Amino acid sequence: MTQPPAHVVMARVVFAVLLRETRTRFGRYRFGYLWAFLEPITHVAVFIAVFTALGRSTPIGNSLALFLITGVVPWLVFTHTVDRVAKAVDGNRALLMFPQVTRSDLMLARIILEAATKCVVFVVLCLLVRLFETRFTIERPLDVLAVLALVIVLGAGTGILTGVISAVFPTFERIFAAIRRPLYFASGVFFIADTLPPDARAWIGYNPLAHLIEWLRAAFFVGFESSFVDHRYAIACAVISVLLGLAAERAIRPAEKFA
Repeated sequence: MTQPPAHVVMARVVFAVLLRETRTRFGRYRFGYLWAFLEPITHVAVFIAVFTALGRSTPIGNSLALFLITGVVPWLVFTHTVDRVAKAVDGNRALLMFPQVTRSDLMLARIILEAATKCVVFVVLCLLVRLFETRFTIERPLDVLAVLALVIVLGAGTGILTGVISAVFPTFERIFAAIRRPLYFASGVFFIADTLPPDARAWIGYNPLAHLIEWLRAAFFVGFESSFVDHRYAIACAVISVLLGLAAERAIRPAEKFA
């Protein structure tokens, strides 16, 4: 019997792992998938309450909820992708007993699931704003999709690197988690970088996610242009993170330390 090509085997394995991941994450409860919407809604609701209490309005556009959605969702895409990919092997270690299953398959399945879930969440939340608050037009829809894809790539590359380093130095995962928390307040989730003082803007400029969130808003909101965004820097960080992650994973693979 002729063996199927390697890419066909990989596609079948990734699809099977994807189904397993979906059932594991969302299938334990009757409305398990709804939990994917609760976290971004909670973030948005808290910031709306804070903005309202301070008497502040949306910096751009005519919907505070939409402004916050375009910051909260990319942040969650990044941080959740990092977490899921970094723990992909540990969460499915038993599957590596099958010769057809590789570490890359496990990570790719989680990347696909996270990307699909967060894209659905983003679209649904935007539709809810359009239905119940205000009508809006997305200025450059293809750019919005491209930026979301770059956020996923950045999260995947960072997740692979985190998983590899944590396999060698187990304490790194906790150290990186502690470092990542302050980034929530330095990624432009609830502010526009152009409104910051020059010194603060210079420091935040080292954060590629801040560039991606600002880029997303520039593509989303009609008439908004940002002088802060460095497109080449954001793209380079996303691509380099993946290349470094894959190189690191491949480097330690022979030593069986990542298994």
